[in-house]
Amino acid sequence: MSKKLIAVVLLMFALCLAACGDSTDTTAQADSTEQTSAADLVGTWKGTAGEISTLTLGSNGSYMDDAGDVYIKGTYTVNTSDRTITVNESEYGLVFVYSYELADDTLTIQTNGGLPRKFIRQ
Repeated sequence: MSKKLIAVVLLMFALCLAACGDSTDTTAQADSTEQTSAADLVGTWKGTAGEISTLTLGSNGSYMDDAGDVYIKGTYTVNTSDRTITVNESEYGLVFVYSYELADDTLTIQTNGGLPRKFIRQ
């Protein structure tokens, strides 16, 4: 297998493990009455609290999750009423659905039942 394929498989495995984890962090589940728009999420987001990735959400719907040697490219859509981001990975056709919370310049995304991933706007 190529190094790139192995890296993507390992990243997917790590994301799956995070999705299966029991989260006691309620930050991503906080009830917020403030409505966000898809435009509020556009930009570059640097991982915090042990998150090594940098997310880039383009105004044209482009998506990049860059963790150095491993990355995911694709497109994304935002459903503001459900507060979800759906990512369509371009190379292998994988689909990820994240719930999100946006507070000031902090973005938290989380798969259903997974561990929260925290980012700060760059």
